[in-house]
This record gives sequence, C-alpha cells and structure tokens, in this order.
Amino acid sequence: MDLEEVVEKIVSQRPDLSREEVLRMIEERASRSGAVVSMLSAALSLARELGVDLDLKFEPGTSIKDLVTGLSDVTITGRVMSLRRVRKFRRRNSSVGKMASMVISDGTGSIRVVLWDEKADLVESGEIEVGQVVQVAHGYTREGLGGRLELHVGPRGLITVNPPGVDESRFPSPFPEPIKIGQISPEDRVVSVEGFICSMRPPTKFRRPDGSEGKVLRLVLADETGSTTCVLWDDAAEACEGLEIGSKLRLLGARVRESLTGRLELHVERAGQVEVLPGKAEVPISELAKVADLRPGQFGVNVLVKVLRVGGIRELRTGRVATLVVADGTGSIRLDLWDEKADLASQIRPGDLLLLRNAYVRERRGTPVLSLGKMGSLELNPEGLELEVLSVTEAELRPLKDITSEGGPYTVEVVIETAPELREVMTSRGEKVSVASTRVSDGTGEMRLSVWRDLADQLVALPVGTKIRVHNVWAKEGPFGLELTSGVDSFIEVVEEPGGS
Repeated sequence: MDLEEVVEKIVSQRPDLSREEVLRMIEERASRSGAVVSMLSAALSLARELGVDLDLKFEPGTSIKDLVTGLSDVTITGRVMSLRRVRKFRRRNSSVGKMASMVISDGTGSIRVVLWDEKADLVESGEIEVGQVVQVAHGYTREGLGGRLELHVGPRGLITVNPPGVDESRFPSPFPEPIKIGQISPEDRVVSVEGFICSMRPPTKFRRPDGSEGKVLRLVLADETGSTTCVLWDDAAEACEGLEIGSKLRLLGARVRESLTGRLELHVERAGQVEVLPGKAEVPISELAKVADLRPGQFGVNVLVKVLRVGGIRELRTGRVATLVVADGTGSIRLDLWDEKADLASQIRPGDLLLLRNAYVRERRGTPVLSLGKMGSLELNPEGLELEVLSVTEAELRPLKDITSEGGPYTVEVVIETAPELREVMTSRGEKVSVASTRVSDGTGEMRLSVWRDLADQLVALPVGTKIRVHNVWAKEGPFGLELTSGVDSFIEVVEEPGGS
C-alpha cells in the first residue's frame, strides 16, 4: 500500500476530513517527530490514531534465519532487542554522517541492523525503542566485523514502527522473565526484577564527553527475598519522576554489575525499561543505623534519634535548611532538614524522638552530617519506639589549657564563672540575632564563651556555678582575645547544677 492508497482510505472512512486536511495532518506528523520520517510512515500512524481500517495483510518478509550476505532488497520484521546510541562521523568529502544500530529478532534468529543518516534519527529522536516491533524494507546485507551478517538501511530503506496487522505475540520478548532479587548472582548478565523502593537518592545531572546532558538516579529496590542497589540512567531515571518510598517498580533488562565495594547492583540503561506498577508497599522499618556508624556517602539511612537542639531556618543558595542536633545511645550528629522538610522544625522540640527514613550522610568540615531531603521522611515521636540516650552525650573533652589558637570543633566541660550577658548583633546578612557571653573555667584554664541564637537563651537561663558540656564549639580570635564560639551544630548539656545537684 502506497501513500495515495492510505490517504484515500482515511478520506473515505472519515468524511469529516478533507483530502487537504489529511495531507496537512500527515505532513505535520512527519515534521513533529524530530526525525526524517517518510510520509507513508506518518500516514500509517495517523490512520491508526483515527481508527481507520486499512485492511492490511501483514507481510513479514524474509525470515532472519534465511538471510545471507549480498542481498540488495531485503524486507524483515522483528522485535527490537537492543539499541546503540547514534554516532557521528566525517566522510572523506568532509560531510557529517550518522550511524546507529539495533538488534532485532523474529523468533528464527537475530541480526544487527545498521541505520545510516536520516534513518539513525529514528533512534536519536526516540521513535524506535527497545521492545517495539519494526518492519525494515529495502535493506541490504553485508558481512560485518567478525564475519557476522548485518542488515544495512540507507536512503532507499523504509522503517515502519509497529506495522499494522502484525501479531506481536509471535515475536520474542527482549527481556528475561522477572526473578527474585535474592536469586541474582554474579553469573547473571541481564535480569528483570520487581520490587518496591525502600530508599532513593535525588536524581543528579551530568555532562557527557560529547557535551550532551545525562541524568542518573540511585535507589534501593527490595522484595521479600532481599534488596539491591539500582542505578537508573536517562530515560529510566525520568520514568521514576515523582515516585516515593514504597512505590512498586518492574525493571526489565537490567544489567548486573559489581560495585566498587564488591556488591552486585543493577543498571538500567537504554536497552532496559522501567515500569511503574500500581499500588504502594508499606515499607517495613529495617535495622536502624547507629549514629556512631554513620559515614559520609551513605544513603537510604533509617535511624531513630532524640533531639538535643533545634535551630532556625536559614536561606542558602542551595535551598532552605533547618539545622538540628540529634543523638542516640552511641553519639550525636548534626541533622539538616532541607526545603519542605525544614518547615517541620517549627513542630520539633528538644527531647522529641525522630524516626528518619531514607536520610543520607554528607561531609562538612571533616565531620559527618545527617541530611533529610525530599526523598526522605520524618515521623515525630513514633508510637511503640523508645530510645535510651545518656543524660550527657559522650565526647572527647578538650582541656581549656590546650586551646591556644583558632580551630575546632571542640567539646569542653566547663563551669559558668560570670552571669551570662545577652545582647543583639546584626549579621553580615542583615539578620538581627541574640548572643550570650560568659567566662568559663575547667580547672586547667579560663576562657570567654559566646553562643548564638537559641543557645544564647539557653545559656542566659543557667546560673553561675553550673557545670555544662558544650559540644562542637570553635576557638576564634575576638575583641577580647581567643574565645570559644558556637556554630550551627553546637549544643549545651547541663552536667551539674550549682551545689552539686
């Protein structure tokens, strides 16, 4: 069937459309694809969309198993099993050419199909995808590298995606049947799995050597047999846009790779697919991490902590952040709540318990910082969970006599020697904040201590003679000489009230 026959079929079955309108719709469809698509392919696609019965008899052409080298007018039909990215090259006449390739199979065999120039645009634009059935007409066969037979498609060739009248069930699937995550082994090259997202990082963008932009998303997928890290690239990462912890996925054609730590992980690239399944799983609380075990670079962290300090919200170039200090029975750590999670800080008080899911750990000034972004969740004072936290957080104490120059962070245990003085100062950002200053001693020396914002209110409320442990303070030169000053992750604990109570 040629273009004219398709147009006549559309006009006869859709009298509401004129011939001119149909031709205009076909031309628009051909130009919209972003690739050089034949008018016939565009017409067939339009007819399917309009519900026009073309009464086509599917003619698959030659079986792949019957192909030999030297054929000049070959038509085959098969399913796309894999795709290779478009590559540009320069010809001897200095013109720029394009080449892409795909492997298709019809059940009798498989063959590499090489697409040249405008036919390669079908791959670049995404019109051809893994899993589709395509008919390749007017191709020619030749021997490729290693003596393998290839089918080449040039200017005379015609490619029809999802040709009408085809029974897709007669063609093999490009993907293996799903297996359980616990069954994945180093011997596997490509697998399909189903599971739910139990942790996920925000997607990141990167620049390829050719200047194009890519996207990568890392998540942990789990089923009843285990869990595995999955790395989703480009379109696969886009398919997970807006998903949450508990969302169900089917990964098709994922490549099995060994990570730098020796663990198996799955990579979904262009040859694979991601399907979002209906429903949402209730993610169980996995083994909770300990603060003392947290290291920069970890993600998918679930942890139960007690709040020691709640700071205000700060506006940074990278977003809005509220900084807290939290602890469990093994240690304390700074917690940054980002963007919409920062608003939760107004509901949190010292002493509250927080159950954090899908948090991540980064490094700040050489120390780990726990962070919670849009991919994570926070449960305030969760029912049925308890946490034993020492009344005074353990830390390595620095004697005042050993603090002789700027540096930090230090933890000091000191006695308040003078009544704290409260004042307001203007920061370089134009923010008016409270500062409280006092003299403190520890038996080895004496220094001035200045604390900011909410810590200033806490210090002013303490009487002279109170022994306190001040965590994560910095030594800086000030108007009165070297003094201790608080930072965003500093916090104060009362060790002993005046009189030893």
